[in-house]
Amino acid sequence: MRLPDTSSLTSRLSRFPLGTLSAIGIAIFLFWAYGRFHQKPVPSPARQAATLPAARPRDTGKYVRVLSIDGGGIRTLLALQSLAYLEKRSGRPACELFDVMVGTGSGAFVVAALSVPLDHDTPRFTAAELIKEFPALWAKTLQTPVIHPLLSVEGRTAPKYLTRTRQKVFQEFFGDTQVGAALTTIILPAYSLREQVPFFFASDMGKSTSFSGTSGRAITEAGDFFLADAVTAATCNPAVSAPSKLSNSAGDQTETLIGAEIYANNPTLIAMGEALLRYPGKQCVMISLGAGVSATVPEDVATGWKKSGDAEEIVRFATEASQFTTSQITSALHRFGSGPVAAYIRLDPPLPADSLLADDCTEKNVQALTALGGKLTTEKAATLDRTADFLGAK
Repeated sequence: MRLPDTSSLTSRLSRFPLGTLSAIGIAIFLFWAYGRFHQKPVPSPARQAATLPAARPRDTGKYVRVLSIDGGGIRTLLALQSLAYLEKRSGRPACELFDVMVGTGSGAFVVAALSVPLDHDTPRFTAAELIKEFPALWAKTLQTPVIHPLLSVEGRTAPKYLTRTRQKVFQEFFGDTQVGAALTTIILPAYSLREQVPFFFASDMGKSTSFSGTSGRAITEAGDFFLADAVTAATCNPAVSAPSKLSNSAGDQTETLIGAEIYANNPTLIAMGEALLRYPGKQCVMISLGAGVSATVPEDVATGWKKSGDAEEIVRFATEASQFTTSQITSALHRFGSGPVAAYIRLDPPLPADSLLADDCTEKNVQALTALGGKLTTEKAATLDRTADFLGAK
C-alpha cells in the first residue's frame, strides 16, 4: 500500500510557531472538557428526610377528576391562567378540584407547586398566586454564565441550559418537601436511562421500586424522593439539558433520568391510566391543558427538516406530533360512550405566527402570553364555567 504524501501538510504546519499550535490544542481541549463536564448527569444533594404523611384517599363518587398539563417552558403560563379561572369560579384550589394531577416538563413544576402544603390541608400557592411567581422563577432556571454560550458553541458541545442551575432554583422553591407530602395524588413522569423505561414519581406511593425494562413498563412508587429532585428530573429536556442523577430519601436507590417530553409531552394518557389504576371501575373527567400550538412548520417541507440534525428542532416537532396523537386517542375514548373517559376538555390555543418561544422569559413575551391566556379564557368561558361548577361540586 502506498502511504499518503504528508510533506505538504508538514510544510504547512511548520509555518505555525509551536506556541500557536500549543494554544490551539489547549483551546480545543478546554472546549471538549467543558462540554464533557456539562453533559454528565447532575447528582442530587444529600438531605434529611421527614416522615411522610398518611395517604389521603378520596371518595370520588362516580367520576375521577383528572388534570393533565403539557410541557412548554414559559408558555405553561397559559395553563396556569385557565387553572386560575377554574379556581376563582369554583372557590377551591386546584389540589382540591382534582383527584389526580399529572404534568410533563414545566407542567410537572406547576403540578408540584400547586400541591405543596402550607399546612395539613392548605396549599402554599393557588394558581393565581403562582402566576405572579412563575415568570421570574422560570427565567432563573434558564440562566447560564455569560461565557457559557461561547464555551458550549451555542449549545452544540454542551447543553444549552444547565441542570445544576435548575436544581438550585427548585431546591430554594421546594426545600426538603418530599413527593409524598402532596395534598392530592400527583404523577411527575420522567424517563430512566438505565432501564430505558418510563419512571413515574407518584405522591401516593411510598417505597420506590422499578421493574426491568424488558417488562415494557415501569411502575415507580416514588413518594420518598424529594420534590425538588423529582421536578429537576422531570424538567430535563434532553435536547437542551443534561440528565439528572438522583437518589431517594433513604439513599438506597439511584436513578439517571431525563424528562418525559420524548414520549409524553402531553401526558393525558398517562394521567388517565394512573387514575384508572387507582380508581378501578370509575370514569375519568379529563381536563388537558396545553402550552400552545406552534404556527411554524419546516421551511423546506418537501426536502426535510428545517435544521437537519438540530436536536432541539427535532424534539419540538416530535413532541407536537405526540401531543396531537394523544389528543386524538383521548377524544376517541371519550366518543366511545361507556368507556373510561366520561368527559374530555382540551385547551391548547394556536400561537401567533411570530411564535412565543418556550425559553423566552422577557417581559414582552410574558405579556403576550398573558394576553393570549386572557383571550383563551374569554373565548372558552362557557366551557370553563361548566367545568368549574362540576369540579367544585361537593
